[in-house]
Amino acid sequence: MSTVVLSQTSDTSAGGVLSVLGAHRWFIALVVLYALCGLVAVHVYDLPDKMSLSLYSLVNLQLMLGFAGTWLLCYPVYVMLVHRPERLVRYMIDDFRTNVLTAERMMGALVIAVFLPSFLSVFTGFKTMIAVTHPYAWDATFAAWDRWLHFGWQPWQILHPLLAFPWVTSVINIIYNCWLVVLYLVLFWQAFSTRDLRLRMQFFLSFVLTWSLLGSLLATLFSSGGPVYYGRLTGLPDPYAPLMDYLHAAGEVGVVWVLKIQDALWQSYVSGTYDFGSGISAMPSIHVSTAVLFALLGRRVDRRLGIAFLLFAAVIMIGSVHLAWHYAVDGYVAAVLTVLIWWACGRWVGREESGAPA
Repeated sequence: MSTVVLSQTSDTSAGGVLSVLGAHRWFIALVVLYALCGLVAVHVYDLPDKMSLSLYSLVNLQLMLGFAGTWLLCYPVYVMLVHRPERLVRYMIDDFRTNVLTAERMMGALVIAVFLPSFLSVFTGFKTMIAVTHPYAWDATFAAWDRWLHFGWQPWQILHPLLAFPWVTSVINIIYNCWLVVLYLVLFWQAFSTRDLRLRMQFFLSFVLTWSLLGSLLATLFSSGGPVYYGRLTGLPDPYAPLMDYLHAAGEVGVVWVLKIQDALWQSYVSGTYDFGSGISAMPSIHVSTAVLFALLGRRVDRRLGIAFLLFAAVIMIGSVHLAWHYAVDGYVAAVLTVLIWWACGRWVGREESGAPA
C-alpha cells in the first residue's frame, strides 16, 4: 500500500530511492506546481528578472552544512551527559551506523534539501512581484479594521504603555530577528527526523501550503505594506508616525535593527530588486503563521516544547505590531488559517496512510 510518509527502510537501491520519492510525492508535487505558477507569472507579466529557482541554493547549502557541523560538535557532549557510555567512541560509531546515518534519514533529508531552496526562491519572487502585479491597495482598510476590532484604538497604542521602553523594544527586536534562525533550525530538525514520519510530512505539507497560499496568493490579493510604510503607500495622514518616531528614538539608545531592515526593504521596493529576503507584504503575516506552525508541531512532539514555541509565537505576534511590521489583523488571519491548514494536512496524511479515499 502506498503511503505519504517515508517508509522505514535501509534500501539504497533504485527501488529504495523510488520509495522515498513516492513517500514525498505530495511535497514534491506542491513545490513543482508552485514553481510552475511562478514561471508562468513572470512570463505573463514579462518580469524575467523577478524569478529564479536557485536564489537560495547556495545559502541553504551553507546553512545546512553549518547546522550539521554544529550538531556534530555538540553530539559527543550530549552522549557524555545523557547516555554516559563506558566506551564513548565505540558507542558513537555504533549509533552513527544504526541510527544517525541510516538510509531513510539521509534520503529523506536529501529530498527536502533539493526542493526547498527552489520553493523559497520562488516565494521571494512572488513577494517581489506584488508591487507590480497588484500594487498595494489594502493598507487603509486593514488599519480601519484594526481600529474597529480594538474599540477605536490602534493595537500599537494599546501595547505602547507596556512596551515603550528601549530595553523592552530591544529584547522584542532580538527575539523577532531570531525567527529566521529558528525557522532554519526547525527545517533542519524535521528534514532529518525519523521519529514520527507522519508528523514530519504533516509539517512539510503545512509549511509549503501556508507559505504559498498565505504568503503568495493571499498576500497578492490583499496587497499591503504594513504600518511602517503606511504614509508612503497611501498618501494619507499616518497614524503610525508616533510609533515610528518612538522606534527611531529607541534605536538611539538600544538595539532596534528593524529600522535598517525596513529601510533596506523600501529601497529594494523602489528599485524593484529581486534578492535575498526582498519584497514587502503585510497581510497575512508569514512570521506569525510560521511561528504558529512551530507551536503546533512542538505540541505534538513534547508538551514543554509546544509551550515554548507558543510563547515564541506570542512574542512574534506582539513584536509584529510593536515594531510596525504588521497590522494586528495580519497576525489574526495568519494564525487562524495556519491552524486550518495544519488540521487539513493532518487529515490528508492520515487518510493517505490508512489508504482511505482522500
